[in-house]
Amino acid sequence: MGNFFLLTLSLIFISTNFALANPEKGLLSTKRVAVTGGRIEGSLTADGVLSFRGIPYAAAPVGKLRWKAPQPLLPWKGVRNADDFGPRPVQESNLLYEFRSKEMSEDCLYLNVWTSASSNQEKRPVYVFIHGGSFIHGDGSQPAYDGESMAKQGVVYVSINYRLGVFGFMSHPELSKESGYGGSGNYGLLDQVAALEWIKKNISQFGGDPNRVTIGGESVGAQSVSAHMVSPLSRGLFAAAIAESGSLIDVRALVLPLNKSEELGTELTTFSKSGSIADMRLMPAEKLLKYVEKGNPRRFKPVIDGYFLKENPEKTFISGRQANVPLLIGWNAQEVPAMALFRLRRINTKNYKAAVERIYKEKAADVLALYPAATNAEVKKASSEFMSDRLINYSSWKLAELHAKQKSAPVYRYLFAQPHPGLNQRTIREGNAFQVLIKKLLNKVIAGTSFHASEIEYALGNLDVQDNYDWKTEDYKVSKQMQSYFVNFIKNGNPNGPGIDQIQLTNWPVYNGGNKAAFLKIAGNSSVETDTTEERYLFFQSLEQTE
Repeated sequence: MGNFFLLTLSLIFISTNFALANPEKGLLSTKRVAVTGGRIEGSLTADGVLSFRGIPYAAAPVGKLRWKAPQPLLPWKGVRNADDFGPRPVQESNLLYEFRSKEMSEDCLYLNVWTSASSNQEKRPVYVFIHGGSFIHGDGSQPAYDGESMAKQGVVYVSINYRLGVFGFMSHPELSKESGYGGSGNYGLLDQVAALEWIKKNISQFGGDPNRVTIGGESVGAQSVSAHMVSPLSRGLFAAAIAESGSLIDVRALVLPLNKSEELGTELTTFSKSGSIADMRLMPAEKLLKYVEKGNPRRFKPVIDGYFLKENPEKTFISGRQANVPLLIGWNAQEVPAMALFRLRRINTKNYKAAVERIYKEKAADVLALYPAATNAEVKKASSEFMSDRLINYSSWKLAELHAKQKSAPVYRYLFAQPHPGLNQRTIREGNAFQVLIKKLLNKVIAGTSFHASEIEYALGNLDVQDNYDWKTEDYKVSKQMQSYFVNFIKNGNPNGPGIDQIQLTNWPVYNGGNKAAFLKIAGNSSVETDTTEERYLFFQSLEQTE
């Protein structure tokens, strides 16, 4: 009798847990899903898309878990509401970032899922978007990253948060000693791995296929993508990659050796008058952030920690040991404005020459020959091209070249050249006199250009979500084109295929690298072009990493 009773209880326990892990086919129609940690309930949009916001994917990295690799979740009881975005990572406020998250906290390891699947038995492709923001700003709640439009195209879309700045990337000898692998830093990247592992285990509950995950990102999100392509911890967690405007392969030192990163952490410990890491873990997050902001807030970068990154990513790509997955990569026509070179000085030929000489000294003549400008009018274009190549484009070009060289997985390269319409008048007029002035000045810089990050809303189909811009009919046409390419790539590893609303798509050839290689120029009339700027990138390639 006792054995029968125990057997009955065991069967009840097993069947109950099986039901939580494997909901019946129609469960998505109830807006409830069982995931690691417990059950969650999302919300349904008017267009039939389910959104689940603020899903925790790891334990809160607070207290003793500050500067620790992400730890497993503690289960919750009952049904967790997933209507609101989780807190954004701790960061300094910035006028350029708009958030839908209601608060900021170190407890920030949350992700968001959008799906239009009606059953967990579907096997839809998955797109995981990693936000940009110089590794010191941003979160997955930003309007440009909304997932409803992609979900309507049959993609299960995920945006994620990860630790930033000092909380996400600080190294220190004490941290390296306690880590168990002899290194420290990269906590923000380890968070991303934890999110991908969560997705691998749970995305089928949303109708997604865990074996068809594409990772993508813009700016440092693209740098993160390049890092996952070489990290042993990320292997098997994604099947394709999209990198918009950036990679970790660069002339500048975007990845630090461990000893240099540890020195920066030690300097901060001294500067903050902390005796140990234990003391720094007791420091309020806001106070720690203030110490970091007093110096260089971008001092902490990805690090060769011997765990997430075994070596500089460029070495891995040169040797062909990266993840051989299809890659869609590109950048924008005017990533960086001319004013980034001149700062508060006048944009003219004299100041252009002086600025280049200040940066490159004896090699300034080479730069001026590659980016010639005989008149003040030409200076604006030349200096924008120079700064864009120096800060963004070269790193993307180099990643495309190295991955295409292996010829084991296709590469598709683009140039986004759609002129942005700028802010609409309603948005410009909102706020006080100072805010209006700032927005007018900003609009002068961005309107009519394809600036850094301007492609995101087009690619994700989010023009209407980002309603502060003065979108025109052609913008919607370009968005349908670009989103179609992205959706096709996410579904099949190839951007060619059907267009949204039967819009015609120009055939996008595989990028083979080298001089005169073909890429797709995305604009009102998208066209296949050949690269005529390789000489500029070869110049940057010739420089040692001393910038």
